[in-house]
Amino acid sequence: ESKGGPCYPKDHDAGSLLQRDVYILPANEEGSNQGSFSDARQSHFTTHSFRFAEICCTTEPPTGITALAYRTAFAEWGNFASSNVRLNGGYELIKNAMNSNMLSVQSDCPHREKIQYGGDIIADSPAAMHWYDLSAFYRKAIFDWVDQQWDNGAYAGTSYWLNLNDYAGIGQGAGETVWATAPLVMTARHMWHYGDLKLLNETMRHNMEWMRFLLKNFDDGMKKKGYDEELKGYVKEGSGLGDWLTFRGRDTWLTHQSFYMAAARCIAYISAKLGQSNELSEMDDLAKSVEGRIARIYLKNGKDYFTPPEAAGGNLSPGPEMSLFSRVVPGEKRCTVLRNYFRREGHTWPGSDEKNFLNSIDDDYLKEMITTGEVSKRGKDWSMGWSQWQGFNEGILAVKYSLKTLSDNGFHNVALNKASGFGCGSFEYMLSHNATTMWESWWRSEDLYSHNHPMLGASAEWMVSSVAGVGLHPKTTGGSTVLFWPRFPNSANVLEFAGATQGTRRGDFSIAWKFEDLPDNRDLYASASVTVHIRLFVPPDGKSVLRIPEYSNGEGVDASMKYATSVPNLDEALMLSSEE
Repeated sequence: ESKGGPCYPKDHDAGSLLQRDVYILPANEEGSNQGSFSDARQSHFTTHSFRFAEICCTTEPPTGITALAYRTAFAEWGNFASSNVRLNGGYELIKNAMNSNMLSVQSDCPHREKIQYGGDIIADSPAAMHWYDLSAFYRKAIFDWVDQQWDNGAYAGTSYWLNLNDYAGIGQGAGETVWATAPLVMTARHMWHYGDLKLLNETMRHNMEWMRFLLKNFDDGMKKKGYDEELKGYVKEGSGLGDWLTFRGRDTWLTHQSFYMAAARCIAYISAKLGQSNELSEMDDLAKSVEGRIARIYLKNGKDYFTPPEAAGGNLSPGPEMSLFSRVVPGEKRCTVLRNYFRREGHTWPGSDEKNFLNSIDDDYLKEMITTGEVSKRGKDWSMGWSQWQGFNEGILAVKYSLKTLSDNGFHNVALNKASGFGCGSFEYMLSHNATTMWESWWRSEDLYSHNHPMLGASAEWMVSSVAGVGLHPKTTGGSTVLFWPRFPNSANVLEFAGATQGTRRGDFSIAWKFEDLPDNRDLYASASVTVHIRLFVPPDGKSVLRIPEYSNGEGVDASMKYATSVPNLDEALMLSSEE
C-alpha cells in the first residue's frame, strides 16, 4: 500500500516479506511498539517462498508424510536430458520454478507478487510451451490482457492493471513496450504451436487497437521520455524495463524499438493467416521502417559493433545478439557484427551478499577461488565477478538471444561454455547454494529478489532445440512440422550425449544423439575422430526436417540413414531396460 501497490503491505519497511528473521510487535495502547517477545509475530512467507521443510528431533525417520505440489491441470509433453550435470541442473531449476508459477496465471513468483507480467511471458513462454500443452492456458492469458485493455487501445504491462510499471511505458496507460506487447507475441506463438485460427479472429480487433495506439503515440512518447531521435547523449539506460536484471546497464531504447517492430511483425503474420492483405502490407512496411531505423542508428558510427552510437553506451544489454537473432543487422554486416560481439568482456561484481561471503571464508578457500578465476581484484578488495563467455550476464531477454545467436551461427561451443560455466552468474552458482528453483537474479539476494522465479529461464528451450536438437519448424502452423537440428560440441569433454522430446498436437517428436568410438582416455577426447549416432522419432501424423551440421570447411558430413518400419514395443523395452 504505502509502497505503491497491493503486493507491498505497510510493514514492508520492517522486512517481513524478506528473508531476514524479522519480528513485529503490535502497537500497545500508547501507540508504541514496545512489548514482550512473546507478543511478536513473524511472517512465514518470504521473498524466497518455502524451498524446503525440515523435520527434526525424531529418533527415526518420519513416516506417513506427503507433500503435494499443484498447478493448473495441463498435459506435460516435453523433456530433456544430457551428460552435462550443470545443464541438467539448470533445466530442472527452471522447470521447478515454472511449475510453481502456473496456477491460473503465469505468475512471476508464487509467494509475493503473484503477478502475470508481460515481459516474463515473452521471455519464458517458449520454454513453457516446450514442457506443456498450454493451448487453453495461454488462450486465457491473452484474453486477460484483452479484458483490461484501455479505451484508447493501450495494453498494460501486466494482465490486470497495477500501478507498478506505468512509468516505464510511453504514457497514457501503456505498459512498458516489451511487456505490453505480450498479447500480440503470444497470439502469434499460439498459432505457431496450436493453429487456433479462431483465436486470431477473436483478438485481431484488440491487437490492431494496440498497434493504432503505438502508431499514434510511440515516437512522441519516446521523445517525452527523453530519448533523442539520433540518440545523442545516450550512454546509459533510459525510461523502460528492457533487459531486466542484467549485470550490465540496460539498452532500453533498443528494446522499446525492437518490440515496436515485433508488434508490427506479429500483426503482419496474423493478417497473413487471416487473409487480410491491407493490414499485412501496412504492418510489414511499418516493421521494415523500424528495422531500418535501428540499423541506421546502430551502424552510423562506422565501427560495426551494432550498439548505441556513443562509445560509452557500447556495454549495455542487449548487445548486438538481439539484433542478430531478429535479423535486424543487414546481411552484409552480419559476419562483422558477430565477430565484434566477441569483444564484449565481463567485470567484477560488488554484490553485498557476495562480499559478505568472501569476508567469511578462510584464506585457503579464497586462494582456491582466486586460482579458478572466480575471484579477482576490484580496486583494493577481492571481488566475485560475472563472465561474458563462461557464464551469464544477460537479463530477462538477452539470455535467449545470446545462446540462440551463438548456436545458430557456428559458435555452439561458446554457448555451451556460457550455460555450463561456474561462479556468479551461472546455474552452478545457484546449485552450489542448494537452489531447487530458478532465482530471479544471477547473483545472491537474501533480502529482495525471489529464489523461485522462472524469469531468466529462456535457456531451457535452447537446451531442447539446440543442445538436443528438436523444435518447431520456423514456418510451421499448429506444430505440424518439427525441425531436427542438433548442434554438437567441439569436444565430448563438454557433452557426450543429449536427448529431448517435444510434444505437439500431432504427437511427440523425439531425438537422442551420442558420440561413439570415444577413446578410453578423456584427455584425448578433443582430438578424437568419432561417430555421432542420432535417433529420431516422428509420430505417424507428423512431418519433420533433419538438418545435419556441416564440417567447418563448409562441406557436408558423411551420413547413413536407416528407417524403422514399425513402432517398437515400448513396454517391452522398458521391462528389458530394468533387467541387469
